[in-house]
Amino acid sequence: MQYLEHRGEKISLVGIGTYRLGEDSGAMQREAQTFRLGIENYDMTLIDTAEMYADGLSEEFVGKVTAGFDRTKLFIVDKILPHNARSGLYYESCARSLERLGTDYIDLYLLHWRGGVNLQDMVDNMEKLVQKGMIRHWGVSNFDTDDMRELFACEKGSNCFCDQVLYNLAVRGPEFSLIPWCRQHGVLVMAYSPLCQSASERMAVTSDANVVKIAQREGKTCESLMLSFVIRGRDIITVFKTSSEQHLAHNMQNVFGEISSEDMQVLSHSFKAPHCEMPLEKI
Repeated sequence: MQYLEHRGEKISLVGIGTYRLGEDSGAMQREAQTFRLGIENYDMTLIDTAEMYADGLSEEFVGKVTAGFDRTKLFIVDKILPHNARSGLYYESCARSLERLGTDYIDLYLLHWRGGVNLQDMVDNMEKLVQKGMIRHWGVSNFDTDDMRELFACEKGSNCFCDQVLYNLAVRGPEFSLIPWCRQHGVLVMAYSPLCQSASERMAVTSDANVVKIAQREGKTCESLMLSFVIRGRDIITVFKTSSEQHLAHNMQNVFGEISSEDMQVLSHSFKAPHCEMPLEKI
């Protein structure tokens, strides 16, 4: 595994996503085995979940599967729903998440999306959770550049640790202004859905002749090339979900092999970099 350091934290570049994990009891044993393998064999110590995922079952799943691991080695990311934030339920939501996770603290707690939440109120409440020791850092998800500017205008808004956004080879909009803005202001970017948000979109990438050619030449799979694209600058972290050991190995194959500038030019022929400001795509 390769890592980045951000505000004193050492975080794995690639981690485990948990959307819908734990909601199918028949698949739970296989999901848990793959999850443990990700940590044990690949050092995927970055784990992303949310109170929304499977209505809390994904958090419970994470708690059960990570119970045997050294908690200090894990970096757990969780999220509060905007509805609960608007209702002022930061403490209550975080406490419920902690109970389901079976841990005393969350490493990074995010507002799941903007959702009409008052940003100064959000910052104030997040800071209180930090002071209580319930969370170590706070951040946001699905915030575009204008949202980030508004956040930074708040008192202590610059304490925002991370912005988690949709970003992959087929969705490159954040490259135009959001990612540069975050780099300039010391905000970590965390990409979700690095392997695309639907099977059809992923197929469009993995069947592309340029993607196939580069992956084969570099000893990667098309999926691991997609992951390599996202982390190519070694300053963006990402997570993907899988419940299959075979897919896990497939996705991680030579994932840290660098993409040359020549190959990036070829990939950009098929999947264009943005040339103007674009609305942030979200799921």
